[in-house]
Formats: sequence, structure tokens, C-alpha cells
Amino acid sequence: EYADAMLEATDELDWTQSVLSSQKSWIGRSLGAEIQFAIDGHDAQLTVFTTRPDTLYGATFLVLAPEHPLVKTITSSEQMPAVKEYQQATLQKSEVQRQQDADKEKTGVATGAYAINPINQQKLPIWIADYVLMGYGTGAIMAVPAHDERDHGFATQFELPIIEVIEKPADAEAGCYSGEGTLIHSGDHSGQHSADAREAIVADLAKQGIAKEKVN
Repeated sequence: EYADAMLEATDELDWTQSVLSSQKSWIGRSLGAEIQFAIDGHDAQLTVFTTRPDTLYGATFLVLAPEHPLVKTITSSEQMPAVKEYQQATLQKSEVQRQQDADKEKTGVATGAYAINPINQQKLPIWIADYVLMGYGTGAIMAVPAHDERDHGFATQFELPIIEVIEKPADAEAGCYSGEGTLIHSGDHSGQHSADAREAIVADLAKQGIAKEKVN
């Protein structure tokens, strides 16, 4: 209820810069969108929070927090033993430890289920991984490995597709590029700047009732 007021008041405090930065990080204001993904073969919808809806065409898989309530519903019978084992291992870790471990090595298990990307109808495999937390957003992320460092590490670890949808600057380093730029491989939105595409893509999906702007 008071998050925005606290964030604004932080600028007036006579604190060191490092403490001010920690306070803002702790409040963690993120402007983005919630997007609904249909799940192939299920009536349930999966809601994802993202700060980069402009990269939706580059999503190649979804990742849920292991404790996400939909995991039990959508996991295939073949994958259920491995999923349950991973869930039990996750319960032994704190959220801080989960984040620290994710920076060292990516772990996860495929659920055997697939989501449908609402922008291009592509089927995306759904995984669980302990670097996704239920306490942030919706406990589910769309993974865009070409433009997000953690997603890139996960995709590399498990040999998942990496599709670039933002044109890299000439001086950009090889690998993942998380900056702004012109959209490529993005259907009717190709050629738009990423900042403009963010609003346009959310507006397009909002007309279908499957996306809305959101602040977390």
C-alpha cells in the first residue's frame, strides 16, 4: 500500500548512496505487463509478468517457480517423478540461497507441458526452476534467452532455442544482449523501436483480453 510513497521519500533521505540503492532495490518497483498464455491440452491459463513485452517474439520457453500451484495440474505423468524430486530439493533452500545458486549453475526440470505464445501461436515448453520465485510477479516467467542473462544461461545449459528479436548494436559483445534497439523477427512489429513496441504489443494483446500493464 505504501510502496510508491516509500520509494519517492527515499530521495529526500540523508543516507549514503549505497544504502539508498539498497532501499530502492528492496522495494523493487518494476513496470511491465501481465500476459496470459494458454496451456496446450488444458483449460488453465498461465499468467506471466514481464518487464520486456517487446521481446515476446523471442520467448522460447516458460519457467515456473517449483511451488507454483499449476505445476501439479499440468505436469505429465512421465515427468511427475522428476518434478516432485526437484520440488522437494527446492524446499530445502531459502530464497536467498536459490538466487545465489542460480548464479553459479542453472538447474531445472521440464514439466512435459507446453504453453501457447499468444503473439505467434508457437508452442513453448514449460519448465520449473528454483531461480523463479513465487514472491515476485506471478511466479512464472517467459524466458527470452537472447535478451536476458539468466534465461540465456538456462537455455545454454539445457540446449533450448535462442532467438534474437532485438538488433544488436555493432559494438555489442557476443552472446546475450539485454539493451534497447530495433525489433527483428517480430512479425508486424519488426522495425519498431523496442520502447514503442512494448506499448504496441501490450495494446494489441489487451484488445484480446490477454494482457494488461502492471506495476510490481
